[in-house]
Amino acid sequence: MTRWLIAVAERSDWQRVLLPSEAEWEKAARGSADTRCYPWGETFDPARCNCWELGLGDTTPVGIFADGASPYGCLDMAGNVWEWTRSLWGKDWGKPEFKYPYRADDGREDLEADDQVRRVLRGGSFGDPCSGCRCAYRYWDLPSDRSDNLGFRVVASPFPKL
Repeated sequence: MTRWLIAVAERSDWQRVLLPSEAEWEKAARGSADTRCYPWGETFDPARCNCWELGLGDTTPVGIFADGASPYGCLDMAGNVWEWTRSLWGKDWGKPEFKYPYRADDGREDLEADDQVRRVLRGGSFGDPCSGCRCAYRYWDLPSDRSDNLGFRVVASPFPKL
């Protein structure tokens, strides 16, 4: 998925568009303090996200949980669908090759990684309990896998002026 997104971005003359790194995703979900459990605060509230406790059992339109916004105003950072990041998990699903603390220089941001290397997913989905929708919770999948509980968001930034 990352190579496709890079190709789209290269055709743009005004923005760089990528999947967020795991660290970028977590920063958007938690804000600058990096301590909150959920995007809206410390206490779980099923009315602020689409997760198992809400009981809908399917995806919802983006933005209907306005009270679940992160400190930066990002919506749906908890629940609805697991979100792809460009960060690598590793080949072994049971033992992440790239763990915390996050280090951007340890190889986890290799955009040319083989498709057999799992990528980090964040945010939880409509089928997950609140414990899987915490800002710090990590999951994984192969780039070729598809499911109704997987999705993505992108980050866009201006290309530097030459």
